[in-house]
Amino acid sequence: MRSKIFGISLFIIFTVFLGCLTPKKEVKPIQKVEEIKETITVEKSVEKKDPDLALLESIEDGRKLPSSSGWGPEKYSEFNDQSFLNYEPANQPIDPAKVDYPLLNAALFYMASKERRELGLRPFVYSEKCEQAAFGHAQDMVKYDFYSHTSKVGGKETLKDRLDLVGIENTVGGENIIISFVIQYQAGRPVFTPAQNGGNFFSYTKGGTPISYHTYLSLAKSLVASWFNSPSHRKNILNPDYSYMGGGAYFYKDSKFFDIDRVKAVQVFSSKP
Repeated sequence: MRSKIFGISLFIIFTVFLGCLTPKKEVKPIQKVEEIKETITVEKSVEKKDPDLALLESIEDGRKLPSSSGWGPEKYSEFNDQSFLNYEPANQPIDPAKVDYPLLNAALFYMASKERRELGLRPFVYSEKCEQAAFGHAQDMVKYDFYSHTSKVGGKETLKDRLDLVGIENTVGGENIIISFVIQYQAGRPVFTPAQNGGNFFSYTKGGTPISYHTYLSLAKSLVASWFNSPSHRKNILNPDYSYMGGGAYFYKDSKFFDIDRVKAVQVFSSKP
């Protein structure tokens, strides 16, 4: 009897010992996050009879910009692309739950204008109408889930349509669009997801420091840098025929990727204000 008990004890000890030697599975981060997308120009126009088109009356068309606690059109006369860099609210982290869109639109304007000035061109002149057209298109791309210069919204299919709506007619105009992340993600680096971290944040190490949100200024710098590194978008920013500009952006949660906060942003350029 004793030998039988002794044999069972040895088997248990040996099994536990083997378990200790078995290597544990390492939790690996997901593959690298999708890179920032470049602008896609759609050559084929959307037919107005397309059943997927939304009704213009059912949406805000961008002519009424959201309110801001501290930024309005009058502020553009108080700042330039240099002094704006020191504007304290623009250097605060963005809270995706309560975005100050007029402030972010201003950051997009000033960072693009700065690129022109540093290359010896005249800075952009702010156009509230261009901002309205840009913000409206950013809204539509989020609300109707598309990414194109050709809108799904009836009456707003082309840039010309959108400029006509805000009151800019017979102008030479251009448009840049982009999709990006709201967190300060370093392109190409794998990340751990909220599911892996057991919390509502992304990080570069498991359970590590959350990747922080952009400030208004740093997000605008990142977006403009991406545009500027693309020849076609750079050409728009530096086009001397475009004297006026307005930026617009709209946030959303990407349900295809752990509800990460993303932004669709637009620049609209015009030869008229």
